[in-house]
Amino acid sequence: MTRIIFWNVNNKDLTRLVCSLAIATTADVIVLNENSVPSADSLRDLRATVSPDFFIPTSTERRFHCFCRNPRLDMSEVHNGFRTSVRKLSIGTHQMLLALVHGLDLRNNDSETRQSFAQSLSTEIRFVKDQQNVEKVLVLGDFNMNPYDRGMNLAAGLNAMMTKECVRRGVRRHLGEEYDFYYNPMWSLLGDLTNGPAGTVYDLSNQGPYGWSMLDQVLVHHSIVNMFEGVRILTSAGEHLIMDGNGRPDSNTASDHFPILVTLREDVDE
Repeated sequence: MTRIIFWNVNNKDLTRLVCSLAIATTADVIVLNENSVPSADSLRDLRATVSPDFFIPTSTERRFHCFCRNPRLDMSEVHNGFRTSVRKLSIGTHQMLLALVHGLDLRNNDSETRQSFAQSLSTEIRFVKDQQNVEKVLVLGDFNMNPYDRGMNLAAGLNAMMTKECVRRGVRRHLGEEYDFYYNPMWSLLGDLTNGPAGTVYDLSNQGPYGWSMLDQVLVHHSIVNMFEGVRILTSAGEHLIMDGNGRPDSNTASDHFPILVTLREDVDE
């Protein structure tokens, strides 16, 4: 298995918790968003506390701090865009792209603007796929949208569906063009009848009309759905709880976002 953690750490120094997460999950890749700690300092602690094998893949490292334990995974950056970073990702015999995303925030951008961002993001990913001649893509990050927001599931947006069955045919045709389907497993984690928290962020202000939101998500290109083993919303970092007494993200001791853990199988034939 290949294990990838994504966490928006809300501009806090959560290095101790990040190291605990890495130990508890045996993570191969750690992606931190809004990390105020210099990446070199984070790397030093990961090497000292978790494994000396951790390294920082080649990149510009502005918005995302990436740490990798296995050099065979590569993780070198091939594209840096507006709130995005696209990396090579080699898992077993599979060559793919990992597209990291930090969407426009809800406070300063209305739903139409965020939908427009999603459509631009879709165009950007298609451009990089063609440029790199790679079909397989994993899209990961803080989208600042819920799975049901229009930008997430419009054909010309991210075209992300709620079930594996929905993406089986591969593409959807819209206005004479074909758009690749993505599977969004985060649908299955929404609400209080799921095993775990109802989302990754809790907010009852006018920016969070649903209470819980699933802003942190992973989208799986239809061609690698059979490699996708699972995704979990994490509420603890080893022995350290990162949720409060109500089961919500504890922004006092950790972040206002829960991290997510994505697991991919390596033993899948091409």
